[in-house]
Amino acid sequence: MYMQKSQPLAIFSLIYSLYQTSAATTPTNIINPTRIQSNGSPIPISRGIGALSIEFCYILDYLGDVGSPNTFSRQLLQNVEDRLGTPPVIRIGGHTQDVARYCENCTSTLANVFVPGNAEAVNVTFGKGLFDVLNNNVPSKQQFIFGLNLGQDDVQFPLAEVVAAERYLKPERLRSFELGNEPDFYNVQRPDGWNVQIYAQQVLDWISQIQNVTKKSLSLQLGALAQEPIYMGNFSLVELSEMGVPAALGIVTSLSDHTYPFSICDATRAALVSLPNLMNHINTIQYFSQWTTEIAAANSQSIPFVMGETGSVSCHGMEGVSNSFGAALWSIDYMLHGGVLGMESVYFHAGTPFYYSMWQPVVYNNTPATVWPTYATLNHDMSFEH
Repeated sequence: MYMQKSQPLAIFSLIYSLYQTSAATTPTNIINPTRIQSNGSPIPISRGIGALSIEFCYILDYLGDVGSPNTFSRQLLQNVEDRLGTPPVIRIGGHTQDVARYCENCTSTLANVFVPGNAEAVNVTFGKGLFDVLNNNVPSKQQFIFGLNLGQDDVQFPLAEVVAAERYLKPERLRSFELGNEPDFYNVQRPDGWNVQIYAQQVLDWISQIQNVTKKSLSLQLGALAQEPIYMGNFSLVELSEMGVPAALGIVTSLSDHTYPFSICDATRAALVSLPNLMNHINTIQYFSQWTTEIAAANSQSIPFVMGETGSVSCHGMEGVSNSFGAALWSIDYMLHGGVLGMESVYFHAGTPFYYSMWQPVVYNNTPATVWPTYATLNHDMSFEH
């Protein structure tokens, strides 16, 4: 299904009108599109609150190759730019940023190695052509957060990526770099005493080494932590802030956590996944209440907090739930409540075969490129700055 420019806006209007009706008739579901400062004055929710996170190994599916843009995706991004003034910021990251390596002399733009049963590549190699794609296959105001490889524990990998980005990527395309994906879960890869102190020191050391080579200060999105705050312990943005890591790094554009409120990664959690549970507004309020201390930590550093990767159901979503109209209603509610709590942006994750993606960018398993209802979330204008 190719969705024409007017169709997503019409779908969004329908979804939002249904949402307003629900909120008006059910007092517990009312969401004010502003958050309140301590002095009582409202702060409009940012027009940029809706953002995208795309799994590194699938970025060419979404944007196309050198000289051959994915016009389907570009139109969907352009729709948002036309309506809101800028397209959604795209984070290129996820698990596969931590298996990605830059190759200066490789002729292919990006090459993936998959193993049976795993929808995420186990090895990603990319060349300078990827930066050509990021420069030319997107709307005029597109910006990216570029994920760097921390997971394989060799500073030469992110160094090569940064040097290439500085050389080939237009400066206006780069919002920031992000060093590592979900490092609080690296205890599997680095079992010998991995903790927040070792992580913080490694980030500081590596960024210093990279900047010594590039002779430029790097803008960074820091964190990308995966664990829910109630289970974080001290591997948290709170701890990193108290340790002075953001201040020591210099240019930190945002502090980031990741989360998925439901999961099919194991049978116990999968049993809880249903559309009514997902759409329950009280569930969303209670779930997000965990992040108040993380948001406060970001505010204490005068750095925006972002939910840097999220979606309805982890382990790539559930068919019939994650790609439903109900999920579109949920994503609007979820995004707005995040904004009310003080989240600057909410990055909805995507990958070609993932059910929680806002669109499927290419033919996959004999299914044509398709826009899912959750895409309408990006076409909001709830800032009320009119």
